[in-house]
Amino acid sequence: MIAGVSFDSYYGQGNAADIEAFEALAGIVFPAKYKEVSAKFNGAFILNKPVFNFYNRLLGEDVTSSAGMFLPFGEIEGSFETMEVKYRHPPEDFVQGLIIFSVLGNGDALCFDYRKDRLSDDPEVMMWHHEAVPGSDSELSFVASSFSKFLDQLFERPPE
Repeated sequence: MIAGVSFDSYYGQGNAADIEAFEALAGIVFPAKYKEVSAKFNGAFILNKPVFNFYNRLLGEDVTSSAGMFLPFGEIEGSFETMEVKYRHPPEDFVQGLIIFSVLGNGDALCFDYRKDRLSDDPEVMMWHHEAVPGSDSELSFVASSFSKFLDQLFERPPE
């Protein structure tokens, strides 16, 4: 458990060398908590608190969203959804300065925002909306001021 959040992974433990290699490739530094999660759970998904609330600028309302599955690092047999692949081949018209770390089932993505400071070791977390007009005000929604704050926002899905 990290910051009160339980994780698991289909890919096993992460590799610190793969994480460091990605940081060097992208010229960024990931948040310490994110690296801790990724080193223990490559391609992590959340067990106990899988959802969070945020204001969705595309829809113009508060929504509850899944955190999805974090993208794994390194070569994963049969997978084209890795940190390296998403970085080298981002979605068309993707916002420069964002680093995708989780892709959601609807095509949207949770991202670290390095636009203000490429050297920040604790960037804001944003939601990129794949259906928004590129460059529009509705393309990105603020989620949290840091990865630690993002983890603090997670909660259990309410019963239906």
